[in-house]
Amino acid sequence: MAPDISCFFLVALFLASCRATTSSDQKCIEKEVNKTYNCENLGLNEIPGTLPNSTECLEFSFNVLPTIQNTTFSRLINLTFLDLTRAVCLGEKIYLPDGKSGVER
Repeated sequence: MAPDISCFFLVALFLASCRATTSSDQKCIEKEVNKTYNCENLGLNEIPGTLPNSTECLEFSFNVLPTIQNTTFSRLINLTFLDLTRAVCLGEKIYLPDGKSGVER
C-alpha cells in the first residue's frame, strides 16, 4: 500500500510544481546582482516593476508586449543590452526613444 501513496504524493507534487511554473507571477532570474536579468519565456506582457533601475542587461525573449513605446524601458536608465528575440508586439506601432513612430505593422 505504501508505494501507491508515494506515487500519489509524487503526482500531486509534480502537478503543483507545474502549476507554479506557469503562473503569471513568474520572477525573472537574477544572473548578476542588480545588473543582469533573464525574463525569457515567462508569459510576461510588461516589463516587471520588480527589476531595479540599475538593470544593465535584460533578456526578455519569448514574451508578449502589447506595444513598445518610448517609455517602455525608460526607468531602466542603465540598460545597455536588451534581447527581444520573438518578443511579439501586438500593437500597431513601435515607438522610438525620440517619440517618433518606428515600425508599423
